[in-house]
Amino acid sequence: MAQDKKKGSIPPPPPKPTELPAKPAAKVLDAMGSLNAFYTNLNTYFAGNNPNLEPISRFMASDFMFIRNTENVAGDVKTVRWNSEETLRDLKATKDLNIRAERKILKVVFNQTVGNLANISVMVDLKYLQDTTVVAAVKAYTTHSMVFENGQWKIKNMITDRVAENQTIGACPCRITRTMVDRNDLYTARIMYPNGSGFESEELQVSFKGEGALSIITVGNNYFTWKENVIYTAKVGESSTVENLGKASSNTEAITVILAKGLYKSQCLKFEPLK
Repeated sequence: MAQDKKKGSIPPPPPKPTELPAKPAAKVLDAMGSLNAFYTNLNTYFAGNNPNLEPISRFMASDFMFIRNTENVAGDVKTVRWNSEETLRDLKATKDLNIRAERKILKVVFNQTVGNLANISVMVDLKYLQDTTVVAAVKAYTTHSMVFENGQWKIKNMITDRVAENQTIGACPCRITRTMVDRNDLYTARIMYPNGSGFESEELQVSFKGEGALSIITVGNNYFTWKENVIYTAKVGESSTVENLGKASSNTEAITVILAKGLYKSQCLKFEPLK
């Protein structure tokens, strides 16, 4: 006969599950969410007319650093290292030259968060457009080191590797300005041109010397002659072969002809100065 159970006995409560320490409320913010917002705001900046860069800079840490390695179609690798100020200045210069950049995250390759540090690596599709024409395209691999700073996830380091995918030759934008307002012989030309995996920017100093029908035009380390409204090459790189580049009736037009027909003829069908 079974033994009677004790009257009034209460079974012990089940063991409590192990509780994880609660995170601060602000940390509910997701690092990937902040990164998505950063790229969304980049596209919004280029698509609109608002010059405000704060929606982008708010996702940059106080010691933000951007490193970009680019291989062009010739196999040469160029590296830039920019802080937040230099990065924002480059974004503004691109937009000022009427180039629109569109970025899209294609794939998240790695996403890990430990405490106040996150690492997110993605594949990015990047296109540069003039009006509605795609003038350069590239796929980039980008690693983001993010920190939780002032209640928000921000990018501390951003490292991008871009390899030449295609090269589009077309109209290249440039801005030509007088270096000194009261002088008509010194100019600065800022150029953007496709390099096979994006756009490169370059700034050249231009000077005019001479009187009457003949002028010597110096562009960087290259020399040209301007005689009877016709531009000729004098020395470009190591070459001293004389070549007729075309006609020009003003200093600005002469610079444009030199850029399009002399220095950047392999990248640009023509240069169009922005007013």
